[in-house]
Amino acid sequence: MPIKQESPPPASQSHFAKFQDFTPNADAPFEHEFARLASSQDWKPGSQQYTRERTIALRQELITHYFCKHEAAQASELAEDAKLEGYQALCHEVGLPVSDSQAECKKRLKNTLVNIVDLIDARRTQCQVKVWNDFTAFRQYTLQPRHRIDTKEAKKDGGYLASLLRNFSPPRRLGRRGGTRYGSGSRGFCEQVVFKTEPA
Repeated sequence: MPIKQESPPPASQSHFAKFQDFTPNADAPFEHEFARLASSQDWKPGSQQYTRERTIALRQELITHYFCKHEAAQASELAEDAKLEGYQALCHEVGLPVSDSQAECKKRLKNTLVNIVDLIDARRTQCQVKVWNDFTAFRQYTLQPRHRIDTKEAKKDGGYLASLLRNFSPPRRLGRRGGTRYGSGSRGFCEQVVFKTEPA
């Protein structure tokens, strides 16, 4: 459902505007735009390069639409108040109470089922973000093919993307003593804000 949003950043700030011989469409959904870009750059779906470039695009679009409102800036150079404003904007986007604390904003986001691509598209396409109540349905929606994240890349430029990622991998045994832990690695990480509880 279309809703009124803040004015979008200049098109020149978009990650998609950085590539020669590619004409970006600022109003297109992220997945559609990245598919066009990947095709133009000959990035093969499922390849390491495709996953890495998609992670970079997700990270930069998240920063552009929520953390860099007025000027093109490196995320690592953002002042603390700008970082707080970014997390406050994310909370506001999904209908959460806005806090004066970065930590509290992150905590509230971590208890909300929202897909990161949907957060980006809320600004790109001016549509309302879907907030999920059913964890199983949310997990199935998020773990679609090609929705993998390069976790090392996600941690760069301030770690804003990494701070919203969670591991959907099933728990695994640690040996004879028992116990479980969640598997690591990029295969288990997908673009979601988080969950309240994860089934065993």
